[in-house]
Amino acid sequence: MHRFLTLFSVLFFLLLFGSQLKAQGNTQTTSTKDLENYTLEQCIEYAIENRVEVKNAQLDNQIAKAKVGEVRAQGLPQLEASLSLVDNYKVPVNFLPAQILNPQAPEGEFVGVEFQPQYVGQSKIELQQLVFSGSYILGLKAAATYTELSKKQIIQSKIDIAESVSKAYYTLLINRERLELLKQNYNRLDTVYQQTKALYENGFAEKIDADRLKVSSNNIKMEIQNFERLIELSDMLLKFQMGLQQEDKLTVSGSLEKLEIDASEALVAQINPEQRIEFSLLQTQKDLNLLQIREYKARYLPTLAFFANYGANMGSPEAKDLIPFSSDRWVANGSFGLSLNIPVFDSFQKHYLIQQEKFRLLKTENQMRDFSRIVDLQVSQSSITLQNSIDKLKFQEENMELAQEIFRVTKIKYEEGVGSNLEVVEAETAYKEAQTNYYSALYDAMVAKIDLQKSQGTLYTVTTKE
Repeated sequence: MHRFLTLFSVLFFLLLFGSQLKAQGNTQTTSTKDLENYTLEQCIEYAIENRVEVKNAQLDNQIAKAKVGEVRAQGLPQLEASLSLVDNYKVPVNFLPAQILNPQAPEGEFVGVEFQPQYVGQSKIELQQLVFSGSYILGLKAAATYTELSKKQIIQSKIDIAESVSKAYYTLLINRERLELLKQNYNRLDTVYQQTKALYENGFAEKIDADRLKVSSNNIKMEIQNFERLIELSDMLLKFQMGLQQEDKLTVSGSLEKLEIDASEALVAQINPEQRIEFSLLQTQKDLNLLQIREYKARYLPTLAFFANYGANMGSPEAKDLIPFSSDRWVANGSFGLSLNIPVFDSFQKHYLIQQEKFRLLKTENQMRDFSRIVDLQVSQSSITLQNSIDKLKFQEENMELAQEIFRVTKIKYEEGVGSNLEVVEAETAYKEAQTNYYSALYDAMVAKIDLQKSQGTLYTVTTKE
């Protein structure tokens, strides 16, 4: 029953905020969708295509791909052009010994001299090409590995969505089946009530007999109304998990009769943690740690680059001489060469960066080893839970069938005048309780099956192939 309490709390939350969800949906410009006879697989695929979590994970993958392009571009030719036009409206003055300009000048005398014109122009175009850089090569590999990490995060988001949609889908099916059985209970009990009422009106039964049956009939009728609202909330929950707006229309085509809960699923011969997407994410993180260590070590290596530039300078006391770039005042210049950058001593910065990353690598390896233990425990727990749920389900199913038979016989005995209507009411109450216990056990079994598949790393692949 604890799972049903949890379910009711979720559905109650949706009821409280249902009007807000609807109001938000009304602000959307998209048209209302009409999804008819959707299977579980279709619900999952629709959610994967429309949930924000998957869309954002896919955008992260695109960002990672763009990051690879950014890193790759750092090793491709870089071309820059510049142009500056300067007005030295107050030309700086430098002082020289006067005898340099005038040998007759007294010793110790200085004169102010302007060494640059008022108007100066500079133009330049420069090409740079990285020839060798260990950090660049390893950075490119790390960026590609990061892209793989983002792809796996997409898979993880799909698995999480498959889990939430599956549970919401089965909740809707179970509640819908319970509603049908409640209606059948109501019809059977109402028939007995109408018969008893007719006997009372003809003096063959007491009023208390009819009233007792009427109370039970009203209780079931109230439960039917509650379950009709519960199904509406279950539908809201499934729409929410699928990424639909609450005003969208959705019908599901599944049936509890087609659900298969096999006890053999709880028998796991061998547990392989590598099937879990979480383990694959840790493995990719380990690869990133190793690449980062290599990148830090590569910073000890020299960096070699080629450069070439061509430009022109000019100077003039007249501003009009700046604009005609073909003027003879513009003097061309150019150069090319190699630039070698050799790291000598950085006060052990790179050393400590390497130490930090080595510790991060050890943390990742610890997580991988511990994850194997976690998977062993999760699979074992899920297997036991599923086995217990299946045993409980079979027990509750047998109880429900017995309670149904008891109610049928009690009803016949009452109709034949050899039983009391109190027995009918008690039998109906026991039958209804047995139904509740059965569907609670069925829900527990379905959740246990989903949890086991997720712990084994087969949830999304299984749900899409069934």
